[in-house]
Amino acid sequence: MIGFVGATNTTFASNDYPVVFVNGLTGWGRGEDGNNLYWGGTTTDIISDLNAGKTGANPNALEGTVSPYSSDYDRAVELYYYIKGGTVDYGQVHSQKYGHARYGRTFPGIYPQWDGTNKIHLLGHSMGGQTVRELDTLLRNGSPEEVQATGADTGSLFQGGKNWVDSVVTVAAPSNGTPTATDMGNLQVVRNLLYTGAIMGVKVPKIVISNDYKLDQWGLTRKQGQSSLSFLKDAVHSKAWKTTDNSLYDLTTKGANTINARTDLAPDEHYFTYSGLASKPNALGHYVPISTMNSVDVVGSAFIGSHGNDPRWWPNDGEVPVISAQFPLNQQSVRDDAAPDTQTGIWQYNDPQKGWDHKDFILADTDQAASLKDPMIDFYSGIINKLHALN
Repeated sequence: MIGFVGATNTTFASNDYPVVFVNGLTGWGRGEDGNNLYWGGTTTDIISDLNAGKTGANPNALEGTVSPYSSDYDRAVELYYYIKGGTVDYGQVHSQKYGHARYGRTFPGIYPQWDGTNKIHLLGHSMGGQTVRELDTLLRNGSPEEVQATGADTGSLFQGGKNWVDSVVTVAAPSNGTPTATDMGNLQVVRNLLYTGAIMGVKVPKIVISNDYKLDQWGLTRKQGQSSLSFLKDAVHSKAWKTTDNSLYDLTTKGANTINARTDLAPDEHYFTYSGLASKPNALGHYVPISTMNSVDVVGSAFIGSHGNDPRWWPNDGEVPVISAQFPLNQQSVRDDAAPDTQTGIWQYNDPQKGWDHKDFILADTDQAASLKDPMIDFYSGIINKLHALN
């Protein structure tokens, strides 16, 4: 697949828009854990490597950081302000509906010149794939509910009419949900997620990187002198988990289908998806993890590989079924190699990258990171070159 991505590129770029990389569930921002990065772990700095030798006004890659646990909708709103700059406005209607504050943090903006001329490409890993799709739709369509309720006081994002995105790329994204999130609302699932970073109740080392859960809108802010354990307990019992306005719900099939119903494809934008496959069929036809699967996702992979009665949902990357990562099932799609890259308004999906599990895409599997460093940089470089070659 890497070779194909590179082979489809033209020699000269047709645009110079930066690609904004967006974290998934449990993700953290640069500097929140020293030299351990979401995009690259301790092995490399994927964002810096992608920008190496870049000249000109726009970098190849920018890092967009959003809450590790907020709902997809809230994350999309946060991403808008993180890129453009300003105080996060979740919207009056939305905030009142779910019972959290309307306003959040204030950001300087990583690309404040962002507009209809200075566009961007959006790329999301895991739940970040859902988030970039949500933001793409909000930019264009806005929120008529918010406009009706607040008039001139409506946040800029909800006003719509912003054709500011050239392409949307999802990588290992649970676009149709994942069986491992089916127990949403179970307090033990929330505890597992916040304590270990794994939804499944597995015994793994603590991998939650940052105590900054970025759930300020829910009143979850760490008090001066409060211990990490005390703050963690507050997070577990946050009222966010008593609603459907949270990450766990959006990762369920029902939650993902709701996102799919409210998002759409722009006729003049490009859409690409990539997935991984790190499981194989056993004698019964169910899918089990391959030997190089990261230890955190072994249990989840086996669960997905035998869950339900539809075998199309069994092949997986440890956290997400391949069928879920390829494209939203209610939206138009075509194989990437069956359409020109310049085609717009339709998802172009690729065959899964065999042997790559969910965490490999961000080099978070320490056992595989060193050997996958160069292939992963080539993978993302190929995508960037492909996007920059678009008209």
